[in-house]
Amino acid sequence: MKGIKQLVVAASLLGNLFTSGLAIAIPRAGKDVLVLAPPCESIDGQQVWSEGNQISDASFNASDPTPILKLRGLTELLDRRAPAAAKPTPTAFTSAEGKFSRDMLKITNDLRAIHGAPPVVWNKSLATYAARWGKRCNFEHSHGPYGENLAGGGPMNNPVWYQWLLYSEVKNYDWNKPGFSGATGHFTQLVWKATREMGCAWVAGCSNLSYQVWCEFTPAGNVSPVSNYNVNVGRPTRGIPPAPPTNDPHYR
Repeated sequence: MKGIKQLVVAASLLGNLFTSGLAIAIPRAGKDVLVLAPPCESIDGQQVWSEGNQISDASFNASDPTPILKLRGLTELLDRRAPAAAKPTPTAFTSAEGKFSRDMLKITNDLRAIHGAPPVVWNKSLATYAARWGKRCNFEHSHGPYGENLAGGGPMNNPVWYQWLLYSEVKNYDWNKPGFSGATGHFTQLVWKATREMGCAWVAGCSNLSYQVWCEFTPAGNVSPVSNYNVNVGRPTRGIPPAPPTNDPHYR
């Protein structure tokens, strides 16, 4: 799948604009599509999400993602919508000891090690929480008490690739001006040193997005003020690892 051209769309998650009808706006087939929910930041103990739609240009390459994020209007995103389709019953991987949890822990801890962050452990309660929200097929943040990263799309069906993709935002991080940014917030949550536990769900079969990965983190990262970023987001000791395969037959 190297060299595949894809459209990267970050969904605007303004609750008053995305109704359940619009939540199935992204076509399941026809185009290679990737949707990233805007990253969240914790300000005075409250989770806050970016309000802009972050859309890369069409030259996005799955094997070498160099995000070029631009702010565009909501109308442009909605113009990409497809007719509503009947929702199938989605399936989810949230195993405590199975391949999914092992895969997600390995990629996450390998990436955290690059920045001197201690390994996280799997929390089944967080994984269950993620699955319950993801299986609603409503690709919006849960607004819960945890740090939360969401990504989805198709035809890429390897959750490890999605986690690696979110990490690749490191290319946009300005080490001379640390802090939260909509272009790097998924990355900073992944490598946040104070985070100790995570749980994820892999959801397949929703009509809006064929595949979705939901990850919850505790203690949550991206906590203001800026001084916390100096402590919790370490400089990398090496470059971005090679891209994992975009597909894994286990997750079809």
